[in-house]
Amino acid sequence: MASAGSQANWHWAEGIKFALEGVKLLFLLNGAASISVLTFIGHIESGIGQLIISLIAFALGAALTIPAMIFAYLTQLNYGNATYGSPQSHTIWETAAKLHNCAYVFVGLAFLCFLAGTVLAAFGLWHLPSSSVCPTP
Repeated sequence: MASAGSQANWHWAEGIKFALEGVKLLFLLNGAASISVLTFIGHIESGIGQLIISLIAFALGAALTIPAMIFAYLTQLNYGNATYGSPQSHTIWETAAKLHNCAYVFVGLAFLCFLAGTVLAAFGLWHLPSSSVCPTP
């Protein structure tokens, strides 16, 4: 039977994997959404203002995953360093907690950018005449 410490370490490692995959998913969502908006912009002759703003929101959402990954890495680095039991371990744990919160902020902002881009793109496409989106030959 595995000890409680090894089980905790296993769960911790699995949690880190899920967090990493979640940030990758945010990048993928924002990137794919921006590509889909670009396909519509290429076929529309007028009224693309909201679509361009949605494209910017998606691009910003994808870009925000970079600091999210950096803060997540620094968080894990500090959590790992704090477990060595050095005299500064309390300070390192506090730093890790602050970095952890920063990672959450960037993940949240990236998700909000995805939601904003989706709403803007939907309204932008909704208000276009159907002949602009699907021109007849």
